Amino acid sequence: MKAIGHVENLPVDHSDALIEFTAPDPVPGDHDLLVRPRAVSVNPVDIKVRLGKPVSGEPRILGWDASGEVVGVGGNTRGFGIGDTVWYSGQFDRPGTNAEYHLVDASLVARKPVSLDHAAAAAMPLPGITAWDCLFERLGYTPAPSAHNAANPLLLINGAGGLGSMVLQLGRLAGVEITTTAGRSETEQWCRDMGATHVIPHALAGVPDNTFPRILCAHDTDPYFAEMARLVAPQGMICAVASTRQPHDIQPLMAKSAGFAWEFVFTRGLFRTPDMARQGQILAQLATLADEGKIRTTMTETLFGLNAATLIEAHRRIESGRTIGKVVVDFGDRR
Repeated sequence: MKAIGHVENLPVDHSDALIEFTAPDPVPGDHDLLVRPRAVSVNPVDIKVRLGKPVSGEPRILGWDASGEVVGVGGNTRGFGIGDTVWYSGQFDRPGTNAEYHLVDASLVARKPVSLDHAAAAAMPLPGITAWDCLFERLGYTPAPSAHNAANPLLLINGAGGLGSMVLQLGRLAGVEITTTAGRSETEQWCRDMGATHVIPHALAGVPDNTFPRILCAHDTDPYFAEMARLVAPQGMICAVASTRQPHDIQPLMAKSAGFAWEFVFTRGLFRTPDMARQGQILAQLATLADEGKIRTTMTETLFGLNAATLIEAHRRIESGRTIGKVVVDFGDRR
């Protein structure tokens, strides 16, 4: 099958940053679905992996978000059949979605929202699952409005990206008052459209100490850690999604009895946790919300074609740091 991957950790302007190659046709295991991706989206994790350690042996196929059609079913897989249209975020330790065919554990998969085409759907799985876990697992909010939610306003750092856009939509539905950061007039408007209550500059200048019971960093953790420790309220909670490149002093959290939680969307699939099927269940709930018109796709840019040049361009746009929402690659006629 045709696939797009990387071998060396090359800059995006290098012609071999991503390469086209022929990979063996995948065969589903007992619990797998074999999916023909119709569209994928690019996430910051794609960039981090491409720029990470060089690959030994065959190129590594990148890509985790996908929407497509089931073309094969493992022997012990239940609930899906050939021809089903599905959406999902794949497993970190398996080949990615930037290929003609893709294997994924069926427990991580749900049926695609009927109201969305493949491109619009492909924008949402990874940030949608991450947003759900951040809000309702790590930070302790409830999916429906509650007195607890109303009493615990959230500071969201970077509301205009793929993750922030989903946090704003789900938080709005849950009745959470959200203050988010933005740096341009167009990103400020996007955040308000997605559900932000207040929008402030990224610098967080002038915000009083101990202001927010809950903080979620949907951006690089390093430049914000000290500010989050300053701004979190006593007995509050901070959640972050991006790994750090330097050590940080957690002592300021001690006097406040404040907590810090990581969210890594691939944990369930990577460790085959007992709640691995929860990921597919979350996607099913998100599909219902999309079909009910309560959340919308975060797709803002669409590129076309399963080829290295198109995916390099998608990476370039993510690396610019100026994208709003999600960049999607529609495989179209798959050239």
